Amino acid sequence: MKRLDPSRIKDSFINVSTFPAELGEGRSAAPDAALLDAVVEAVEKKNGFAVVYGVNKLLAARGLDLHTESGAALARDYLEGIFRAIAPRFDLKRYSPTPVAYDRVAKMDVDGFNKNRNFTPNSDHTESREFVTTKCVHFDSATPFIANLYGPNQNISGGMPMICDTRRFCQDKGLDPRELIENIPNNYNVAVKAEFSEEILRDYSFALKLDLENDIVMIVLHNEVVGGLAHAATQPSLTDASKAAKRPIRHVEYQVAGSDDLKRWYDYYGLSLEKATNHKEDANITRFVRGELAPYPNIIEVRA
Repeated sequence: MKRLDPSRIKDSFINVSTFPAELGEGRSAAPDAALLDAVVEAVEKKNGFAVVYGVNKLLAARGLDLHTESGAALARDYLEGIFRAIAPRFDLKRYSPTPVAYDRVAKMDVDGFNKNRNFTPNSDHTESREFVTTKCVHFDSATPFIANLYGPNQNISGGMPMICDTRRFCQDKGLDPRELIENIPNNYNVAVKAEFSEEILRDYSFALKLDLENDIVMIVLHNEVVGGLAHAATQPSLTDASKAAKRPIRHVEYQVAGSDDLKRWYDYYGLSLEKATNHKEDANITRFVRGELAPYPNIIEVRA
């Protein structure tokens, strides 16, 4: 890893089970203040991201099972609550390169392996459609901070979350971040251009080896193209081809108030805002929805 310091990266790994927590039916108690401080510090002052893991231990200590529907729901709600608790602490004007009004934090539950049906992240400005999650090196559009909650997977090999230090890449190359990205056809996310992806994956990215069969892990990310980090995934596949599989992801993000704000964000980056329709198997979008297949990335293990 030419430009990655594993010891520095691990400064952003946060074991949630080492902090006090009150979990219960319905809404859990407010997350511990020291935990919130640790997440904010990791994102704002350290590496631009935080990896929050170990919620399985919190549940197990209370006789709860992450693999039950109620246990997984409780774990996701607790982790989502951490993001919602830190959301007001980010000065969005500081991190937004063009004036955009964000009026809420919203969640969406998606399947990161199979096709999602009747889905929209924000009915105020996007219509319901079928889609497949983006796994290339990309940014989520018009949302400066995001949280992705991964797991527990069922019958999935691969699909490791990846973090890509596009911020450092642009600094090293003297590249305006607005030159870094392009539209993804039939998708509202934006991708790092193919001409930059290979070097970013080789020298500026790492995959996280996580126990996503037995834990739910939240990655909080500074997601803005200017000054932030891109993300991706390695190729997920069936462990047993004869069985069904799930790769559940809960995505939590700031959302813009309406289509004018969304267009203003796209305009700043010199991109078009085009309506996305139902996903179709199309060679033009294959590279965007498949996982990264190259013999890298660099893999960093997150140990419980």
